Amino acid sequence: MTVCPPWPPKKEDLERLYLGGKLSASKIAKVYGLKYKNPKVAESTILYHLRKNGIQRRDAAEHIRKVEEDVVDEWVLRYRAGESLKQIAGEEVDPVTVWNHLKRRGVVLRNKVEAQIQAVRKYERKPFSGDPVEKAYLMGLRYGDLHAVRHGRAIRVRVSTTHPAMAELFLNLFSSYGHVSKYPRTAQLTGFEWTLECDLDESFEFILQKIAISELKSLPEAEFWSFLAGIIDAEGTIYLHKRSYGATFEVVITNTDRMLLGVLDGRLRRHEYHTKVFEGKQDENRLGYLKPGRIFRLSLPRPSDVRRLLASVDLRHREKITKSNFVRERYCHDELDLGAGAEFDWLVLTSEVHREVKDFIRSAEEAHKESLRKREDLSSDIRSISISQVES
Repeated sequence: MTVCPPWPPKKEDLERLYLGGKLSASKIAKVYGLKYKNPKVAESTILYHLRKNGIQRRDAAEHIRKVEEDVVDEWVLRYRAGESLKQIAGEEVDPVTVWNHLKRRGVVLRNKVEAQIQAVRKYERKPFSGDPVEKAYLMGLRYGDLHAVRHGRAIRVRVSTTHPAMAELFLNLFSSYGHVSKYPRTAQLTGFEWTLECDLDESFEFILQKIAISELKSLPEAEFWSFLAGIIDAEGTIYLHKRSYGATFEVVITNTDRMLLGVLDGRLRRHEYHTKVFEGKQDENRLGYLKPGRIFRLSLPRPSDVRRLLASVDLRHREKITKSNFVRERYCHDELDLGAGAEFDWLVLTSEVHREVKDFIRSAEEAHKESLRKREDLSSDIRSISISQVES
């Protein structure tokens, strides 16, 4: 069993380890058996005792003389690839040491503004493809769950959801353009949910604003159907409507923008769809406080229209695709008869979706609690450091 030196450290022991043994502060912390959730806390504790005992930090020039040329070669490559001096230095040397070697090699150093931009841009961002059909789909999604804001030089898109299929859709749409981060958060209605974010290139600036109604009216056909797919994936519902004479499937798009649904209604009617737009009331307590609101719905109640529409739009949301395939298989004959067992099979399908959602919410709750626990542990470590410094 390893015996650790007595704590708090004596000056002669620190001089022996730091000056004589050339050990770093982090290695001395291990000698004393200092263990914290964050290793930096242990290192900072040793540096505090070095200063307290009047022990000067080692000569920076010594690090410069010790660095091998092949190491400097690597530093040059990493700096030119966009890493900061601090990132290159790590725990081994001081950033000034890296700076001195790069300067000696004739490397043109970035100015402060450029360095800050490079430091913030940890992940590569690729420009938008320019595909108008893809753009139209994103604009349709933007009318629903997708939020976008300017974040420095980036366009940050975000979605908060309890549905794993929506999280998958977000990853599929944006992971090729930038890094997608995911974190749990509390939610008013469900208790917990997942939020996904991605910082995109400035070429995604078009997504900051929702498409103008006048522009939507004149969208080319291919782009219109792609826009429609996006808004169905975001705001659409495919459900089984039980009537007095039997059950039929319907497609409903819900939104607070009456003009938007009016334009969709008009364009669908051009293709001889039988649609209707009607107004409903929102739950006044939907946000956790009293707020009356109006909601509008665009409905396609006829089975023939439902089958034709679902065959015309390229859905990307896994849940919506599964339901669409189910409906189209059931409506595979001209008589549009659902067939025996359709209601039971639909119940099985929707029950599986509900199970996935519950599991997704539960995983967000567990991750959120774990995040809080780690914060509490870190706070406890910091308090312990403060107490030990006062006592010594």
